[in-house]
Amino acid sequence: MSAPIEEIQLAKTAEVAPNVVEKTSSSRNSTSAVDEKLSQPVRTSYPGLTGFFHWHEPGTSKEEKRLIFKLDWFLLSYSCLCFFVKWLDSNNVTNAYASGMKEELGFGPGNELTWMNTFFNAGQLIGAPFANLIITVIRPRYWLPSCLLCWSLFVLFLYKCNTAHQFYALRFCIGLFESAAWPGIEYTLGSWYRKSEIARRSALFVISGVLGQMFSGYLQSALYSGMNGRGGLSAWRWLFIFDFILAVPIAIYGMLCHPDTPHQSNAWYLNEWERNRAKERIEEEGRKPVGKLDWTVFKRVATSWQLYCFVIGYALWSLTVGSLVLQYFTLYLKQTGYFTIPQINNIPTAIGAVNFFTMIITGYVADKIGNRGPVCLAVGLILTVCYAILSAWDVPHGLKMVVFIACGTYGCFTPLLAGWCNETCGGDQQKRAFILGLMTSVGPAVQIPFQQLQFPSSQAPHFKSTHGWPSALAFVVLLTLWTGFGIPTIQKAMQKRVQTDEHQSEYEAET
Repeated sequence: MSAPIEEIQLAKTAEVAPNVVEKTSSSRNSTSAVDEKLSQPVRTSYPGLTGFFHWHEPGTSKEEKRLIFKLDWFLLSYSCLCFFVKWLDSNNVTNAYASGMKEELGFGPGNELTWMNTFFNAGQLIGAPFANLIITVIRPRYWLPSCLLCWSLFVLFLYKCNTAHQFYALRFCIGLFESAAWPGIEYTLGSWYRKSEIARRSALFVISGVLGQMFSGYLQSALYSGMNGRGGLSAWRWLFIFDFILAVPIAIYGMLCHPDTPHQSNAWYLNEWERNRAKERIEEEGRKPVGKLDWTVFKRVATSWQLYCFVIGYALWSLTVGSLVLQYFTLYLKQTGYFTIPQINNIPTAIGAVNFFTMIITGYVADKIGNRGPVCLAVGLILTVCYAILSAWDVPHGLKMVVFIACGTYGCFTPLLAGWCNETCGGDQQKRAFILGLMTSVGPAVQIPFQQLQFPSSQAPHFKSTHGWPSALAFVVLLTLWTGFGIPTIQKAMQKRVQTDEHQSEYEAET
């Protein structure tokens, strides 16, 4: 039936029975969302190895590839540089501690290194949820670089510290401002990239943090060899000064080149078509920004399944103390007495190398299969074996070295969970931002007491009396089961429920 005839019939029906027309119109509106999805182009897949290693979706136009290239060049590059500095500053205390700070300041018996980590985590705990709500109000190009400058200033002040309490205060301030980095950058990446693109970009972003960990060791090693005693300062004090110098140009770069988010961007390097296409790309995936920052955000978050799934997942990941394995490996190498200080700083960077390749591989696999559960399960099984060996502890030195390094596979859980959260929260930007921030907050919240009780630095690296490694093994098993089976099962159930509600609404509209 042609459109004009249909309209005439509807008009005639309206004269006799207006309620029938109203129901017909309602039925049309209820199915508009379905029609819109059906009207979207069907994307095919690349064959063979090309499909596995592709960087763009099949059928992507030349103009859109140029848009993605610009995002990778400016947004992703700043994100990587910022996260590089974040982890450089997070890990520098460990390298300084192992390179003369402990002896010069008389640290050790009072678990000072553990308390430095605790105060840092406390700052992150307080700052993360609020920092990621602020980013929905203040443009990311101003907010994120400003936080970078603030925490870098506190890092600089560390070189003047002579007491543990001075370190505690500054580490708290560093953690407070650093809390904006990971969730804020994940939020902006999730605002620009498609579901099939984000896992690899998130992996590259987190990899930059791994490189920051590695570079901190190399930098401290070089400073110990070439700067120790220069200007009357020990090498470990120079580390904090150099970290600040590296951060300043990156913050300036962010203020000049960060594109904000698609619906508010006026980036100088994007033309009008690219700005419009960036909005369309996200809206085509059902992630058009909706909602606003008001009191309803708490209800929207509290009633969402994403809150509980991903916060629990990130909390379990934090309780494995995977992010601190590099620190414990450093302390183990120092305890053996087999290695020089430069070697103690350099050897643990092998954990970062494993982390690097694991994130690349898992990011590609997750994007290719469109499912993160099996990837989490596979990595979780590897970590289970590693932690089981560390729990036994009485194994040959060579095997222990291999296991410590293999624990570097832990890092891929961060981009996998963040990307998973980004894609499932749809267009509710406040909910997405708050959950990402809360993940960063709850992680340190549960890690603080666990680290103090199970992994005090005075008991490193065996932690025999506190049963550190066996307790962490239990959380590795829980993490593996939750991310491998729990979250996928809940996600499927909620998607089925949404589909049922949509069909029910269509039926009610038709009748």
